[in-house]
Amino acid sequence: MFTLKEKHYMLKLLKEHNRKRLFSLGKKDPVHERLVEKLEQMIRNEQVNSEHLRKH
Repeated sequence: MFTLKEKHYMLKLLKEHNRKRLFSLGKKDPVHERLVEKLEQMIRNEQVNSEHLRKH
């Protein structure tokens, strides 16, 4: 499992890579987009879960 910090770092790298690809003429890779979406969801879930656990 990755820590929240590692997930944020990977998401940052994927988004930076995506920005660089905007200047090239290649098609977007659907796997890349799915990874970004999954990481964003994982981060949201972890944040919500940690807030919920702190309340109890």
